Amino acid sequence: MMGRIENITEPFGNDAAKLPRGVHIVAQPTMLAELQGFASSVQAVPCGIEDPLPVADLATASIIVMEVDPASRNSLERVDRLRSQMPSVPVIAGLAKVDIATSRQLLRRGVSDIVALPFSLDELVTSIVDVAQQSGADKVAEVKLAPFIAVMKTIGGSGSTTIATHLAAQLAHDLGEGKRACVIDLDLQSGDAASYLGCSPRMTLADLLEAGSRLDDQLITSVAAHGHELVDVIAPPSDIVPIESIDFEQLMRVLNIARRHYDVVLVDLPASFTNWSLSTVYAADLTLLVGTLTIPSLRHSKRQIDFLVSMGIPKDTIQVVLNQAEKGLFKTISTTDASEAIRHPVLATVSEEASLLRAAQDQGQLVYAIQKRSKFSKDIMHLAELVAGRLREES
Repeated sequence: MMGRIENITEPFGNDAAKLPRGVHIVAQPTMLAELQGFASSVQAVPCGIEDPLPVADLATASIIVMEVDPASRNSLERVDRLRSQMPSVPVIAGLAKVDIATSRQLLRRGVSDIVALPFSLDELVTSIVDVAQQSGADKVAEVKLAPFIAVMKTIGGSGSTTIATHLAAQLAHDLGEGKRACVIDLDLQSGDAASYLGCSPRMTLADLLEAGSRLDDQLITSVAAHGHELVDVIAPPSDIVPIESIDFEQLMRVLNIARRHYDVVLVDLPASFTNWSLSTVYAADLTLLVGTLTIPSLRHSKRQIDFLVSMGIPKDTIQVVLNQAEKGLFKTISTTDASEAIRHPVLATVSEEASLLRAAQDQGQLVYAIQKRSKFSKDIMHLAELVAGRLREES
């Protein structure tokens, strides 16, 4: 069954005034029946799960709410078709069963938000208003978002910040002239990425998280410190704050603006899982788990991978990097042994060059500024190539 239902006109309290014009809701008639009471600006378009996408009925839409059945290939293809044919129109997906794996799949397909079915009027109004506000801010730059990489440590001292800062510079270099990377240090209590890049930022992540609706490209530019010719860094709050204190929605606004402004964005995460750090991994294009060839690190690696997968993170988006690796005859654990122990492939190893790294960090420089050629630098170059390849596969 297809065809337009006339505008729903019964009053819906004061919340109706919040709704933008041009909201179209595409769903089965039984789901649309739950929407009696919406304002006249909402257009209901009845459409079965297996019906074709009613593009003609959506021509004037400013926001589209669409029922999605992840078990139906046609339903998922309609989402892709809608994003392809109407890329500037935000889509809110309605799901009968909301789970993290399906939500991640839809968000990666370009869906702006997800609501539960049958529709709850309060939840739907909130979602529409939030998406409309975000869409208004996003209209400033209709550009493809830069790749977003989450970097996690298995244990303290594994060198995740060293990997994040050097990888950021190498990725920006490989992207070509004029490209820049941004490292956002989300290790709230012990993050030190700024000092690794020789920065003493006047403003920090706290200024962005507290900015509310004032957050924009200009504020991001003001807060990001120039730590390297190819890398800017956003430092964690200068005062230690509770690790659960981050507002994830505001953090995602920061990340999305940074992804419009830079060519690649890396976030350096704390070792402990929080709701917001798990959600950050969930939103990332790729997650690098940085560990070492030691029993404690490998044990934690396996636990972290198992946990992330149990939470719906696709296993192939988690990439293990083993840092501080001894090469040749003196290594006690091989990469093959490590992979078997954690039951997960190892993407790359990075050589141990402690004295060189210490000298670079003492000077607030990347290794390249101290010594142009080294085993460490060569491994970072190789890692950047592998990461770029994985990002192409994910895109």
